[in-house]
Amino acid sequence: MKIRVSYGTAIVLGLIQARQDVAPTTAYLLFDRGCIGQCSFCSRAHGNERSQKLSRIIWPEFELEQVLEKLATPPLPFARICLQTGYNPESEDELKRLARRFVETGIATSVTLSPSQTALAAEMLELGLDHVGIGLDAASKETYALHKRKDWLHDWPALLDLLHKAGNRIEIHLIFGLGDSEEAFCQRVQAIIDGGGKISLFALTPVNGGKPPEFAAYRRMQAFRFLCEKKKIRFENCCFTNGRLVAFSFTGKALRDALENGDAFRTSGCGNCNRPYYNERPGQLFYNYPRPLSGNEFSEALATMDLSEACD
Repeated sequence: MKIRVSYGTAIVLGLIQARQDVAPTTAYLLFDRGCIGQCSFCSRAHGNERSQKLSRIIWPEFELEQVLEKLATPPLPFARICLQTGYNPESEDELKRLARRFVETGIATSVTLSPSQTALAAEMLELGLDHVGIGLDAASKETYALHKRKDWLHDWPALLDLLHKAGNRIEIHLIFGLGDSEEAFCQRVQAIIDGGGKISLFALTPVNGGKPPEFAAYRRMQAFRFLCEKKKIRFENCCFTNGRLVAFSFTGKALRDALENGDAFRTSGCGNCNRPYYNERPGQLFYNYPRPLSGNEFSEALATMDLSEACD
């Protein structure tokens, strides 16, 4: 059996000889037997399992046993294994067997599933995975129908039920840049956190066309997610104008301190996830920093948000 391995992960494991500026801290693997999803933004939609890419990352194939051996060789090269999957109900039994193999390594293991697989998500947690990611991606019924081409009224209630049962072991993936306003996006973030979940935040990578989000808007969404998860703000205490986030309930030094030296602008997700270069090429400005920010980078991110004074 073969499995796809992200290019950066393959370098760390010694499967590929190359250099990289920032190494992944999680082993990113991909299991896909032909995704039947129709996500507009994904290069692997419509059963295109031959594609070597997910987002802008190349995922070459290697023998599973070779990968498992490398993962288990001391000193352990990764703090986490993240198993990405294509949505295909016919391969769920094979996926469960594969997940068990990774759990047996003793490395914390998570898997990413479709919103239509909430029952499978609960089974995966029972198998010993410590987190499950769910690719909700869109923040509203309208963008969900447009880009996921699925039934929001079925998937969102099932996902809320899963959140209430599994709490903070569920990471909800949201993509900013699909057309949701900042106000609608923040409202969905608040609903997920109120439900007990956490957010893995992504910027749209336009591999199938479109434009990535503006950095100013994305920095505001990063700050909102971070402060909301830290229970330092709520949606109803923020100010919006024509759908744009214009102010939090505090500003200045209080806001700078709350953003914790720029941690708000780092990759969000399961523990030890940094996803280097998932959204941008080396040398470009990071949407999600895969490492601690320098003082200058933090100051630039703060200024980029272009917020007004605090709400009354």
